[in-house]
Amino acid sequence: MAGERLDIFCARKVADRTRSYFTKLAAAGHITADGRTAKPSLKVKSGMRLEIELVAPPPLEAAPEDIPLDIVYEDDRIIVVNKQPGMVVHPAAGNYEGTLVNAILFHLGDAVRAEFDPARLGLVHRLDKDTSGLLVVAKDERALAYLQKHLKEREIGRRYMAIVWGNIEPTKGTIDLPIGRSERDRKIMAVNARHGRSAVTHYELIERFRLADLISIKLETGRTHQIRVHLAYYGHPVMGDPAYGGRSKYLKRLSQNDLSYAAPLLGILERQALHAWKLELPHPDDGRTMNFESPLPDDFVAALDYLKNEKAKKI
Repeated sequence: MAGERLDIFCARKVADRTRSYFTKLAAAGHITADGRTAKPSLKVKSGMRLEIELVAPPPLEAAPEDIPLDIVYEDDRIIVVNKQPGMVVHPAAGNYEGTLVNAILFHLGDAVRAEFDPARLGLVHRLDKDTSGLLVVAKDERALAYLQKHLKEREIGRRYMAIVWGNIEPTKGTIDLPIGRSERDRKIMAVNARHGRSAVTHYELIERFRLADLISIKLETGRTHQIRVHLAYYGHPVMGDPAYGGRSKYLKRLSQNDLSYAAPLLGILERQALHAWKLELPHPDDGRTMNFESPLPDDFVAALDYLKNEKAKKI
């Protein structure tokens, strides 16, 4: 858009990159306009030729930290952990300590640390900070490459449970909508037909309650915030989700009677009710199928107990 700042323009045009990324990129001389190094504040003009060198940000150093881990399975190639809600997976701006990577670095020791980027370790996939549940981490580069290949080929099964607001219809379905960085708020994601990447989410109703449903979800792709974005777009945000309309924003839509029923749930849930419940993967050694299951965390169970108790009162 003519007259727009360069860093804002680039962030809007390139999916999965933030304005701050392009501000730093331009300041470091990696963006040119008509052949000249461009400042982040440069106003973009119609017909201007921009060249952007998408340089990876410098790796963050992650230090080993003695943080308790809930280890579901471990051998000499992989480790499967049950991530607790509130734990960031890997170091990033504002979260350099207390992450899952810090904990795993301590657990695995020097020999495995030498294999990987110290900020990413052998992460095969990720979970949002306030999403709980199963994650697999590779212990060597060959195991990582093997698992990432099978993830890309959609041969690693990831199933989630979520409590969503409202009663979803149809009770079983597929959401196939592209996801990219929101053009209104670069800190969140959105269904974005122009700049988004393919995203496919399968869901199925498990149990219905007044004003809410418990659903299972199977991911076909793994975009940032995919489940949360897709369900919110369909009008059924994940309960407790502050970024995608699952807290006070949803309550504002309710009648006074419904509000008195729903409000206590947000006292129980201080985060989104989303849990990585099942994980199925081929083992890097011989391809044998391995299945893991994680019990629902306490806050999730408490929210379900409330919903079930209220449901029983109506019978």
